Amino acid sequence: MVPASGIAPGRLVSRHGRTRSHAFILALAGVLLALGIAVPVAIADGGSLAAHPIATIVAAVLCVAGLGLAVAWKAMEPKTVLELHDRGIVVVHTRTKSEDFVPFAVMGDLYLYRTGQQSGHVNALAFRRDAQSPWVHVHDTLGDAFRLRGAIIEGQLRERGPLTLRALEAGEGVVFHTVSDEERHARRDVRTAPAISARAFYLSPLGVEFEGLTIPISDIASVDEGTSSGSLRLLDERGNTLWGVHYLSLFSADLFIVLMRTLIEARQYGLGGVTSNKPY
Repeated sequence: MVPASGIAPGRLVSRHGRTRSHAFILALAGVLLALGIAVPVAIADGGSLAAHPIATIVAAVLCVAGLGLAVAWKAMEPKTVLELHDRGIVVVHTRTKSEDFVPFAVMGDLYLYRTGQQSGHVNALAFRRDAQSPWVHVHDTLGDAFRLRGAIIEGQLRERGPLTLRALEAGEGVVFHTVSDEERHARRDVRTAPAISARAFYLSPLGVEFEGLTIPISDIASVDEGTSSGSLRLLDERGNTLWGVHYLSLFSADLFIVLMRTLIEARQYGLGGVTSNKPY
């Protein structure tokens, strides 16, 4: 499959659909059906089942229970199955049997968030090509979701990172998005992320650019990730905060951190020189 982007998915690394609990349900259904068949056969020992009414009833109950679990297993089939490939994620829509490939290189927004809890580890991730594309979610309802989330973050850094860095070196700006603290907290109460009101800003050779405001790259001395509070801050040489945002409020936060530190180091060590050539 070579999509319109011209990027082929590459080697299939892993497939993420049903969880271990789904496998347990299917295995239990198989055991019950096997017992439902084996018990009366063993008891009858070649004779008539009419002489063993209790065994017949037990076998029928086991078979019905097994079939019920098999039906439940089929009903719990996830709407989407995510296939991790070398170059991106193939989204398989199980209802329509259609596929959609999202290359890491064009994965513009990557959104980490929490659901169903007020604190604790991040347990959900969503990604999309751009602000006009639908979100694809990676919840714990997918098999091995934790490892898949890590692979997606790493893939975006590996594939999109060099492209965005070359864009910055060419004088272009890279679009990032943030959400408010209210939006970030609201994600804990739902399983999806509909109608997210995200604000765009730009990382350019000039610095971090908002509507009507630019923080020059020459004023930014370091990036502080504030691991205990979750804050992400741009600091000047005196340690004063020039701009701050919560890590979970910034889409593609890891990519932003890597690019920001690269620009700071390039300025501090005099590595190259870029001028602004913004297409926006």
